[in-house]
Amino acid sequence: MIRLFVTVSDVAAVMAAGYTTIRVYTDISETGTFTTLDGTIALVAATVSYEYTDLDGSNATWYKTCYFGAVPGEGAKSDARRGETRAAYATVKELRAEMNLDATTDDLTLARLLDAAAMNIDRACGVYRPGFQYFIAAVTATAREYPGSGLQYQRIDSCVEISATGVAVKDSVTDTTYTTWASTDWIPYSGSHTFPNFNDLPYTGIMIEPAGDYATFTSGCYGSKAYYFRPYEDDLAPRRQGGRMTPTVQVTARWGYSDTVPPDILEANIMQVVRWYKILQGGMTDSIGSPDLGTLLYTKSLHPDVARILHDGRYMKLALGTR
Repeated sequence: MIRLFVTVSDVAAVMAAGYTTIRVYTDISETGTFTTLDGTIALVAATVSYEYTDLDGSNATWYKTCYFGAVPGEGAKSDARRGETRAAYATVKELRAEMNLDATTDDLTLARLLDAAAMNIDRACGVYRPGFQYFIAAVTATAREYPGSGLQYQRIDSCVEISATGVAVKDSVTDTTYTTWASTDWIPYSGSHTFPNFNDLPYTGIMIEPAGDYATFTSGCYGSKAYYFRPYEDDLAPRRQGGRMTPTVQVTARWGYSDTVPPDILEANIMQVVRWYKILQGGMTDSIGSPDLGTLLYTKSLHPDVARILHDGRYMKLALGTR
């Protein structure tokens, strides 16, 4: 997902010339033809800064923009440039609306704060992955590998959709290739495998279909003894020898929590940015004087209400080994 900022220095003159929208063209090369129209941005009177989100964009995508109106038609295209990777769960426009901030001069700062706050939310929930927005599901499915449980169920990362042929398992821990299972061999679920929820998203596990062709997910334990990594173990302490966990289960899915950002996560993102923005305005002090609210104290990394949203919403994720 890529965010593109477009600045219109004299929007009044541009609209007076008959232009009503900004067209956004994409290509895979800086010297490409830029004939693929990805989308448009509506011009708004007195608005200088515009934010465009490309859901399918990547760091390899190049952009050109131009003005368009029924009359005079399409204007000249801009120079090619790349956008910025977006991590935030709220847009600058949504943030400014809640802050009653009309000026657009700080939009780039606000965008960076939104990204940073979203990253901190993901870290607090134990779901941070560089370049990946956990609370917005990926548009396309990708494969992830897991050490097999050796049981009738397999925990996976949160996802909103698993491809019909998206579950593949090695027949043996020493195999180098995966065998694709039929969609009738497995069932996605969320919650506990003992009392699973088959109706709500996101899915957090898959289990064996009783009428399918398989009995268990091939164990990823390789060696004479099972060895499980203990991240806080002293590196100098004695360890079990001869065993390790290897990937034996591959799942292709649209990873992420939801197709749209949960409202409380969006608000948490905005709340944290407002806190940081005020701290920056106050010269990075822990207390800011307000004629309306008195002295405001800021002493925690995440705002207490943000932490409460994440805790009470049960957004914290169980740790899983992924590759």
